[in-house]
Amino acid sequence: MNLLLSSRAVYRVAGRDYRELIFFSFMAVALFFKFYFLEYEVSRLVVRVPLSVAASAAIVAMFVLFVSLFWRRGRFALALLLDFLLTALVITDILHMRYYSDLFTFHNLGLSTQVGEVSESVFALFSVRDLLYFIDIPLLFGYFRIFRRISVHPFFHKITLRRCFWTLLLFAAAAAVLSFHIRTYNKKVPGVLRSMWDRPSVCNNVGALTYHAVDSWNTLTDRAARPKLSASELEEVRDWFGENLARQRRPQGVFGAAKGKNLIVIQVESLQSFVIGLKVGGREVTPNLNAFAKEASLASNVYNQTGSGNSSDAEFLANAALYPAASGVAYTRFAGNHYEAFPKTLRDNGYRVFAMHGDRPGFWNRGHMYPALGFEKFISKKDYVNDESIGMGLSDKSFFRQSLEMLTQERQPFYSFMVTLTSHYPYNFPRLMEQADFDAGEYKGTVVGSYLAAIHYLDREFGVFIKGLKRSGLYDRSVIALYGDHNAIPRWDSTTLSKLLGTDFTKDHNWRYVQRVPLMINVPGVKRLVWNRKMALGLVNLPRSLALLLGIDFNSGLGTDIFDDSEAPVIFRNGSYVVGEIFVEPAKKSAVNVKSGESRDYAAYAGMTEKVRKILDVSDKILEYDLMPELYRK
Repeated sequence: MNLLLSSRAVYRVAGRDYRELIFFSFMAVALFFKFYFLEYEVSRLVVRVPLSVAASAAIVAMFVLFVSLFWRRGRFALALLLDFLLTALVITDILHMRYYSDLFTFHNLGLSTQVGEVSESVFALFSVRDLLYFIDIPLLFGYFRIFRRISVHPFFHKITLRRCFWTLLLFAAAAAVLSFHIRTYNKKVPGVLRSMWDRPSVCNNVGALTYHAVDSWNTLTDRAARPKLSASELEEVRDWFGENLARQRRPQGVFGAAKGKNLIVIQVESLQSFVIGLKVGGREVTPNLNAFAKEASLASNVYNQTGSGNSSDAEFLANAALYPAASGVAYTRFAGNHYEAFPKTLRDNGYRVFAMHGDRPGFWNRGHMYPALGFEKFISKKDYVNDESIGMGLSDKSFFRQSLEMLTQERQPFYSFMVTLTSHYPYNFPRLMEQADFDAGEYKGTVVGSYLAAIHYLDREFGVFIKGLKRSGLYDRSVIALYGDHNAIPRWDSTTLSKLLGTDFTKDHNWRYVQRVPLMINVPGVKRLVWNRKMALGLVNLPRSLALLLGIDFNSGLGTDIFDDSEAPVIFRNGSYVVGEIFVEPAKKSAVNVKSGESRDYAAYAGMTEKVRKILDVSDKILEYDLMPELYRK
């Protein structure tokens, strides 16, 4: 005890008591290093730029400064509670990384239905050494108890005006550092902090604490900006949904044409329509896709409907038949919703339903979103033998080869949703260019030239996959649908593309028309599917179309089917749309023919514009308020 009493000199200098300062300083340092080491769990190649480190320190300082102004008798309890909660967040991130290869997001707090399914697997990854993250809490508790017991002076001091002034000044300085860091990164990579398409990548570049600060802000603003849905608004959505359901038909000769067959849907990264049938230097870019198009039915008038979610939006359109989110990305914002999606419908009808993708399960939040859509299994990069990586993940060659082996062993009928990866922007991955074996001639070294080589590589591996399906007998027992997810060439490189295709892309209607993606559907025993070839289509039309072929009713989506002869518009996220060959932009009050460039009377499309606005409004409300359980009753 005498030794402890004599130690007062350590924390009292010039009559001032520094015990509280030491307490909060130790807590701040401990918290900083917890998130610092978390970043190494996320990536060993973490970028340590001074501004990211400063922002992390600033966030810790803001937390600690806030607690330091709390009521004196509750300050200790609040400090330890904050320390525990932030440490729990670190552990949650670590377990998420080990299971999903992804960081936790507050948007996923609503995923309670998935907790039971994965909890045993996640906690099996917990290591005893993870308890070291909590070691500062008993140390802080012991420090507080010892020094409070040996001194008559209060451990935590009263709040004075001078203390408030300096604390708030430091808080403002810390907030300014964080704000500057976020603004700087937003300018460097526009939109990424909103979409959060790759959370580990964001963490790697801005720091774990800054990632969570932005994620918290996104979650709070998304929920705060959402007004309460009135009873009349809910009734309007119900009425629209009911009317849309009543219009659904079973086209004669289509419904059940492939009843009992397997379904293999292949989403090809960055595949656009202009490469189908294209020759460069006398050589076909896509010989195998060209051959498949002759066996299958090709829809060349399908428009890219994705928003800021790119590939994930394409998946959402093709599986949920709902439109991309009005802000942010559906896959990251609404993974906690309840869907009556296409995979769930097939699963309810006896199909084995699974998704296959050679990327990390956390990329685009797929590890959470796939179960929400009804997939019972997600075969991701961690389930494949990673024997060859190109670019962002498993090579298409390895992906198709291993996937074929898995498909031959699956219980039938099954629905396999396959997503390729290698032909991803910027396309010029060295190993890909080596294996592509395609001479782009004068376009070599450009984005367009690299893209052509990447698609040629994809085409070759797709051809091998089709041959494998035929050898195994699956080809004749499966409906095979293939489509491109979104556009490939950025407009800044449209000059090169213009030269390749002989089209003037300075004209907006030409640029809109080239944003088409191919859709091919092969049905065993059916030479050609019959539909209105002049009708513009979108991926939102795909789920109901495939369900009809399988003899299953899919009525919960907002899309029509490709066999519907009505002039249904292809709707884009910004409210513009294509109907037939006319592209209508309500924001510009313009209507133009996408093939000829001829202007049309915008007023003639007033009724269709209102219809489009209503459809997007219904889709948004279904997502924002999780209305599918209200609208779809079995």
